[in-house]
Amino acid sequence: MKKKWLVLMVMAGLIVVSGLQPAAYGAGKNKIHFGYLVADQVHNFASMIMKEKKFLEEEGIEVKWGEYLAGAYLMQHLASGEVDFGTCGIVPAMITRGQGIDVVVLAGGNTEGSAIVVKNEIKTPKDLDGKSIGTPGIGSIQDAMVDMVARKYNISIKKRQMSVADMPIFLKKGEIDGFIAWAPHNEKAEQLGYGHIILTSADILPGHQCCVLVAKGQLLKEEPELVRKVIRAFMKAYQYEQKHHDETIDLVVKYTNTPKDVVKKAWSHTPHPYPPYVNVESAKMQADGLIAGGKIQKDKVKDVDKFVAEMNHPEFLKEYMGKSK
Repeated sequence: MKKKWLVLMVMAGLIVVSGLQPAAYGAGKNKIHFGYLVADQVHNFASMIMKEKKFLEEEGIEVKWGEYLAGAYLMQHLASGEVDFGTCGIVPAMITRGQGIDVVVLAGGNTEGSAIVVKNEIKTPKDLDGKSIGTPGIGSIQDAMVDMVARKYNISIKKRQMSVADMPIFLKKGEIDGFIAWAPHNEKAEQLGYGHIILTSADILPGHQCCVLVAKGQLLKEEPELVRKVIRAFMKAYQYEQKHHDETIDLVVKYTNTPKDVVKKAWSHTPHPYPPYVNVESAKMQADGLIAGGKIQKDKVKDVDKFVAEMNHPEFLKEYMGKSK
């Protein structure tokens, strides 16, 4: 009996090590685990609307929702088999892909939409030299943009990883000199008088792809109809926002606990292209930056064009758009 138990334990260990662990919630049986970021609804409003309006359930999917503090954490859970689909920044998804994890992008989300907020005595990007800036952590698109700023202005920036929700308080207390976050946290801190926006992501990398809809790559081959259902629900959310924009803003206010005027200002800084195809050229630029910054090992990605092409799978969105005409 002991031998049998030992064999079972070893087999279980091999499954985990080899990356063949099953999906978190039985993906393939119309049961999925969908992850999204906390208070990120200005960027990823589609996940919020899908949840509120039960669009996934309308497609016959039983879903468990998971909240994550940043895209890097969501990617960790996807890599371990605990997330099947999710919305997060393209940067953590690319870093995870660069580590050999089969994560794919099904559609885009917003472009731009982040900003660096600093204390009032900091006037120019050069003044960031030697200063401490809060970021959502290594692997986030915001963290990568701080690296871009440091390279562009040939300065050194000290980064501190922290929860986005804590950043305005740390700035107010003087424990950091500034922070980079997604909307509406930057506009909220500015409105409260804690600091001012010195650079937006439009200044750092104009038109860049920010957030995306991701999935475990194996699902494209094993459960393509499930992927189609998720795409349909995702696109229903986009169409709902177009018809019910004011209600969407109210939902964002509820989810982010942010004043409505701040949410509206943040929304105006955050483009949501439709149809939500990925900005491939900006994805390549960001991949180049991640390689240059050492976030992706150069020997792991020798051809950036191929890397992005193998990660980006717009065929399901294209199929949906073709049928919806």
